[in-house]
Amino acid sequence: MDKQLLKSLNLLLVDDNYRIHAELHELLSPMFKSLSLAHDVPSAEQLLRELPVDIIITDIEMPGMDGLSFIEQVRESNQNLPIIVLSAHAENDTLLRAANLQIDGYIIKPLNFRKLERALTRPVKRLSYRLERIAIAPQISYEPRFKALKIDGEEVSLGQKECLLLELFISRSDHLVSKEEILQHVWPSGHASESALKNLLSELRKKLKYPVIENHPGRGWHLSLDNP
Repeated sequence: MDKQLLKSLNLLLVDDNYRIHAELHELLSPMFKSLSLAHDVPSAEQLLRELPVDIIITDIEMPGMDGLSFIEQVRESNQNLPIIVLSAHAENDTLLRAANLQIDGYIIKPLNFRKLERALTRPVKRLSYRLERIAIAPQISYEPRFKALKIDGEEVSLGQKECLLLELFISRSDHLVSKEEILQHVWPSGHASESALKNLLSELRKKLKYPVIENHPGRGWHLSLDNP
């Protein structure tokens, strides 16, 4: 597991058990850039709106809305956010429902470091692009670690939101990226107008110079990583 990458990631932990929270906080906080704690789904949803989140670890059994229903809500707007599930049981129906929600790991309690490390391997591998030099096109490369975009050998300056948007497109290069995904990823607080989104897309496309971002009207946008 890439510990250097973990130190660049923000984790959201959702569990109503305060003892588990304390144990996981002690175990996980040195591993990640930041660790946000939520004791129920409403507080988790609020943190998702307000803070950058790269990975979610959530319990299934919680008062009110359960963890799988929470994941269903997250998946409505973000199909790519890595999610690991915690549970005290390994029931087939629960496992099947979780698998259908495209989770990245399933940990049966009691939790230990080995189980956690195994569960984190897949999402960390999916996010490993952050430490790589990405070839968007023969004339375009991007290094997420340094927020460095180069076009025709020249470095091009990007703003914070432009970096967030470009990295979202890179991480979702095999899918269309919807307006809702962009809003949640770039403006997690939820305060963004339609014109702000259009302006951001327009500026990024101008800076990329080449037509690597394709518009699919009414559906979303797609970044082509093999555009000549």
